[in-house]
Amino acid sequence: MMKKEQAYILFVALFIGGYVAGRVTAPKTSGVAPGAVAAAPGAEVAQAAAPGAPVAPAGALTSEPPPPPPPPPPPAPTAAAGAPSGEGQVWRATLHDTDPKLGPDTATVKILVLSAFGCAQCTEFAGHMKKARDKYGDKVQWRFKHKIIPPQHPDSALASEASMAANAQGKFWEYHDKLMANSFSIDRLSLERYAQELGLNMAKFKKALDDHTYRGVLARDSVLANEIGAHSFPNILANGMRIGKEKTHEQLEQLIDAQLERAQKLLADGATAANLYEKAIEGGKFFPQYETPQQSFNTSNSPTLGPKSAKVELVVFEDFECPFCSKLAPSLKLFQKNNPNEVKIVYKHMPLESIHQNAMLASEASMAANEQGKFWEYHDKLYDNQQSLDRASLDRYAEELKLDMAKFKSALDTHKFKGAIQADMNEGQNAGISGTPTVYLNGYKYAGPRGYPPEGLEGVARMYLGM
Repeated sequence: MMKKEQAYILFVALFIGGYVAGRVTAPKTSGVAPGAVAAAPGAEVAQAAAPGAPVAPAGALTSEPPPPPPPPPPPAPTAAAGAPSGEGQVWRATLHDTDPKLGPDTATVKILVLSAFGCAQCTEFAGHMKKARDKYGDKVQWRFKHKIIPPQHPDSALASEASMAANAQGKFWEYHDKLMANSFSIDRLSLERYAQELGLNMAKFKKALDDHTYRGVLARDSVLANEIGAHSFPNILANGMRIGKEKTHEQLEQLIDAQLERAQKLLADGATAANLYEKAIEGGKFFPQYETPQQSFNTSNSPTLGPKSAKVELVVFEDFECPFCSKLAPSLKLFQKNNPNEVKIVYKHMPLESIHQNAMLASEASMAANEQGKFWEYHDKLYDNQQSLDRASLDRYAEELKLDMAKFKSALDTHKFKGAIQADMNEGQNAGISGTPTVYLNGYKYAGPRGYPPEGLEGVARMYLGM
């Protein structure tokens, strides 16, 4: 017979073991609402507690939700028809008539070099590229795409514009090689000196730089880089397939050899010299730089900047107390300034009252200024002084702009424009907007290069909207 002490110990052990097993297998309650979506980086999101919802006291412990299940494995990359085993993802890398190119159009492999001037990695790769140019000759066509976002050097964009001015005179590759050989001497004087050394028509060359004739090409190329996930410098694709992470001469030759072999298989399957590249990138992956569905907004009473007949209507939902909006505002105005006849900015109010206590009154004040024809001047003052948006400061900004103060103060005292602001907020909410800033180009939500650089906005407008 079991002794009393042994029985007691066995009973305690069984009780503890059962308790632990129950805790492990019992379901836990997640603190995340079903369907909740994380806010996009770089946007401020309105937060509001449900009416009557209890609030945990400061320092209170809350039940920690279980870790999320591991994500499903990514789908296998789409290999193009005839691709050798193990070949990577195919990308829809678009060619343009304005691309500087070297080699015949009949070449079976077309290589896109998405690169920048003033970039150390790009300079190193240019040497590998020159060796490959000599080795493969007319079997390969090289095409240069300008990747100026993010800028690799303060004069990257200007150097790219200069290279396109040289391209217009049939000397792109000679100029390209000079820039790569002098990668950190690409100021305006140096750019002109290289043009003189190549015997270019200097009047035409200088005019192209002064007028920024090729800015649109640069913007479009940089957005294409975003579209095909070409984020590193430089980025190389041959017939839609990207070079490996190590951009060595050996890796480049392996890529070219594989694509020459693949091109022959595509030709054997019925492709022609004229459509081989399109067959090679058929079904390729890409990331559109705007989102659907297209939205429609009532802009009849909104502050605008630019002509009514503008080809591109840029609708922006902003909050005057949002730090991201203050960073965006100069880019929007520069985009419009660079394209004064083709772009119109429409301002829509989206004050996030749950986190910005002064945002609503600031919006009302801006509309009171708009009534007196000074919206954009007042808009700039609000963003320049985001930490001072109390009533006294709002009145002071109006005085500095020499507004009719009696009229201005009356509009704020009576909340004359609160209804119009609420109408904007309702439109934004109906469109699914929950954070600021949010930008639409002709009703399509901008999803281009992060930070809303003016080149990104222009590139999206040129690629998708025919600007």
